[in-house]
Amino acid sequence: MLRSFLRSTSGNFAMMFAGVLPVMLGAVGMAVDTANLMNVKAQLQNAADVGVLVASREGATQTQRRNLFTQYLHANAGGKGVTIASSDVEIEAGINHLRVDGRVTANVDLFFLHHLGVQQVSVVASTFRSTKSMEIAVVLDNTGSMGQAGINALKKASHALVDAVETGRAPDQDVRISLVPFVTAVNILGEGYDPAWIDMTGRSLYNGWNFLDANLRNRRRNGERLDRLPEGFGSNDTGTGYGGGQACNNNGVSAEAIAKRERCLADNYPHHMYLFEQSKTPWKGCVEARPYPYNFTLEPPHPTRPDTLFVPYFAPDEPGARMNQGGNNSGSYNNSWIEDRVAGTEAERQRATLKYIAPASISINDNGPLTIGPNRACPTPIVPLTTDFSKIRSGINAMNYWNGSGTNIAEGLAWGWRVLSPTAPYTQAGAFDPAERQKFMVLMTDGRNVSFGSSGTINRSDYGAYGFLANGFIGGTNNQGTAEGILNGWTGDMCSEMKKQGIEIFTVVYNETAASVQTLFRTCATRPENFYMTNNTAALESAFANIGRQMSRLRLTN
Repeated sequence: MLRSFLRSTSGNFAMMFAGVLPVMLGAVGMAVDTANLMNVKAQLQNAADVGVLVASREGATQTQRRNLFTQYLHANAGGKGVTIASSDVEIEAGINHLRVDGRVTANVDLFFLHHLGVQQVSVVASTFRSTKSMEIAVVLDNTGSMGQAGINALKKASHALVDAVETGRAPDQDVRISLVPFVTAVNILGEGYDPAWIDMTGRSLYNGWNFLDANLRNRRRNGERLDRLPEGFGSNDTGTGYGGGQACNNNGVSAEAIAKRERCLADNYPHHMYLFEQSKTPWKGCVEARPYPYNFTLEPPHPTRPDTLFVPYFAPDEPGARMNQGGNNSGSYNNSWIEDRVAGTEAERQRATLKYIAPASISINDNGPLTIGPNRACPTPIVPLTTDFSKIRSGINAMNYWNGSGTNIAEGLAWGWRVLSPTAPYTQAGAFDPAERQKFMVLMTDGRNVSFGSSGTINRSDYGAYGFLANGFIGGTNNQGTAEGILNGWTGDMCSEMKKQGIEIFTVVYNETAASVQTLFRTCATRPENFYMTNNTAALESAFANIGRQMSRLRLTN
């Protein structure tokens, strides 16, 4: 009997099960407790996050902040099996900022882990609110490559940014925002415009350059100021306006002689505003880039330094018969908006000025997207820094895309920088003082610096902020690839200088895959997370909204 009992195995499973049952129950208990603990911690973290936001409200005293935090926790973090064991709030209130740190510990009823000494969970939540004033320049690419779909996406994204900034600002916080649309040039004929910024009489180096003969161009290149024409130089009696024949500075005193002399001076050395007036065409407001190094500095315009003044953008009539509408290709002239009325070579016919004097017929379209005339590819005006966000929204709604003449990101960036500067031309900004105010730049583009069109003509490009590429105003080159590299270098240099002044830069690239472009704007951004690469409407809108939230006055930091 004993031997049979010892050899029997019929009850082994029951004995083994009885041995492992406590282990299995412990594992299940630990799993349930662990899940419960994680759930309680998540709920407690949410309550603490909202609690510190509530405690950060405007105008509260430190005692009120502590009470608000505690009251919110006890109302929202307790519950069955959970009790608040302790809570604490630390408040750091500086001149220009407020930081609130909240810490919470809760006791949790557990089935198993309390035997191992685990019965509490702790969380930390923090908020930071800047009370500094804020100034924001939003610099937006309005070139033809955006197209209608792209410009619609940009408008929607820009509104999302403005909404995020407006929602996040404090009631008593000074927040100013500006809008800088750019194509090849920037339009400054908006609110706050001052004619004192503009070269109205042709004293700046580039003003009238395209209407000078080779002799005078060389003299201007050597730094001479041609306020008056030299003795012996003038137009011929037919008024072709490209040199030779009768001297301008004759000694006649009759009304007819004076009129002829003044006409000779204007015909042979016309400044841009004179040509707008003579051709009966209003100046839309775009300005050309200043001569180096003023093209990317904050040097304010001043009449005693003519090259610091801004030259009215005037896209000359190009040789050939008058076109009914502007062109947009690289093989021919794209902006022949007036009859030549003169003979000679292509260069002479383009440089001639008689055709602008009371023209019989002209082709003008300033409304886009494909424009023709002296205001070719000139976008909507800058909206300078303002606390009235409705003005920014109106400026966004007015934006269009503009075909032809290329993309000059460097010029758009330069005007965004000038808007944030307290010195002229715009003076709505405060001083560069990071302790008192935060300055932000948001730059969006869908491409690269490029001089577009007419590369197969004597001009080597369409007219742009630096005139025709053939003029050599971009580092002395007339090669498009070389010019792009120089403009990229100037763009990078401006980004570096702005960051030295404490400007926080965000860059957004839309539908551009070139690695060199992405590298340029990733480097331009203040930090890696300030660079956004987007390829559709949703991503563009998300990027702008996120930038707006990052600039917001109040945010969770832990």
